[in-house]
Amino acid sequence: MSQTVQNIISEDETSYIRQEKLEARLLMLFGYRIRVSHINGRYVFEAPRKVDTDEIA
Repeated sequence: MSQTVQNIISEDETSYIRQEKLEARLLMLFGYRIRVSHINGRYVFEAPRKVDTDEIA
């Protein structure tokens, strides 16, 4: 079983990106689909490692 890290990206950091684009970028980074939730103005997802905001820009 692989370990994942919960990533929470605030609205300040994500006001420019749509959920679909974020999911597409994560697919490019990790090679498989990562489900992203939008909760209280934040994007929340589980990934193999912490994702920096500059990686999804």
